[in-house]
Amino acid sequence: MKKAIMKYLLIGSACVLFAVLGMVTYKKSQENKIVFTISDKICVSYGDNIDISNMQVIKNQHLHEKKNKTHITVEGDVNTRKIGDYDIDVIVRKGNKKASKKIVVEVADVEAPVIELSGDSEMTIEAGTQYEEPGFSADDNYDGDLTEKVEKNNDIDTCTKQDVIITYSVKDSSGNEAVANRTVHIVDTTPPQITLTQGSTCYVKCGTEYMEAGYYAEDICDGDITDKVQVTGDVNTSECGSYTVSYKVSDSSGNTAEAERTVRVYKPMTDNVVNPGDKVVYLTFDDGPGPYTQELLDVLDRYNVKATFFVTNGKPDYQNLIAEEASRGHTVAIHSASHDYSRIYQSVDAYFDDLNEMNNIILTQTGKYADIIRFPGGSSNTVSRSYCEGIMSQLVCAVEAKGFRYCDWNVSSGDAGSANTASQVICNVINGIKGRNISIVLQHDIKKFSVDAVEEIIQWGLSEGYTFLPITSTTPMSHHGINN
Repeated sequence: MKKAIMKYLLIGSACVLFAVLGMVTYKKSQENKIVFTISDKICVSYGDNIDISNMQVIKNQHLHEKKNKTHITVEGDVNTRKIGDYDIDVIVRKGNKKASKKIVVEVADVEAPVIELSGDSEMTIEAGTQYEEPGFSADDNYDGDLTEKVEKNNDIDTCTKQDVIITYSVKDSSGNEAVANRTVHIVDTTPPQITLTQGSTCYVKCGTEYMEAGYYAEDICDGDITDKVQVTGDVNTSECGSYTVSYKVSDSSGNTAEAERTVRVYKPMTDNVVNPGDKVVYLTFDDGPGPYTQELLDVLDRYNVKATFFVTNGKPDYQNLIAEEASRGHTVAIHSASHDYSRIYQSVDAYFDDLNEMNNIILTQTGKYADIIRFPGGSSNTVSRSYCEGIMSQLVCAVEAKGFRYCDWNVSSGDAGSANTASQVICNVINGIKGRNISIVLQHDIKKFSVDAVEEIIQWGLSEGYTFLPITSTTPMSHHGINN
């Protein structure tokens, strides 16, 4: 059975070859013999199907008689699923006459592979973004999967506005090549970016010259376009206030970027300023002195701003700065010697023991006692409940009975909570001050980032017309609600 099938395939293969490439011609020679001609070598495409019905034979008029039919047979093996050359015999019979010829059948891979592109063959991406290859595959009738052998031009400059044709090509083992193209449109709809040196807010001392802090403009496609930036806006440094400087630039695709800088002109505090009754800021600092207090004192001096320090003895090595605070005109007030809640809130007597200990240190450093205090945790603290129920209700009365005034706050910097950067402190304090006539600000001078925020807070306040004062015996105090 197997031999019969193979014979059928081979005969059919030869017949297809005759139909495509060969023509058999029959003649009656002078010797009354059959003579025919056919190519010495014919080609079959790898894997072609066999169809014997397609064979066509052209006969001459002498051999077209019904009674003398012509028969063509093929002898030899041809495997169209295997590339190579095969020798076969082509035999023609007419009546009792016979002729044959040996020819070579070449089975060859002449079909090109097929490349399939995943995604769209035409796509658009934004300049400056990364081109993500959607994918592709390649298949060949002889070699099978050729995807790994596909070559493509990978150099796509996505920072240039252009149309890019990506060419995919692959060759099979027989040298047949396939090519496919994908068009990528790179468009530029992204505006340039303007960077303002030293940030979007700057401060200028009243009476000095305003110098542009600088800027830089860059575009994805055009690169550095700083020289194309247009700057507008006037700054009058003879008058305190807020001024706006505008920056505008366009790239070659017509995309425009704009930026603004706020220039705040401020004037340092004058000596012997009294409470004007409006727009007053009291900067207060708890838990010091510490390693950053000296730096803070220098910043305050730079603007002639006086503040209030609620001091502790948490860092004894810096006790001498208490005297420094007083000598520079700041108010020194009592916070706690130990700042240990479990110790100071055990009882009213325990609280005053701690307070007196701190006040004696203040006396040693400044030559006088302090009469302004701030309770650790504020008068509204609830932690004291863990040590003595109702103690805060007793203490607010007791301290006043002994001649002290206690002060809480109405603006928190958050530096003892969620804020941990100077910018967060600046934002919290400025937002807290806005809309208030009198602001008592809580910060901690043992926090470096909080000390770093003070200069900009002062600059902002002075440019907005606020007055900075230390807390004194005449200052209206801020009191929280008592929760214990």
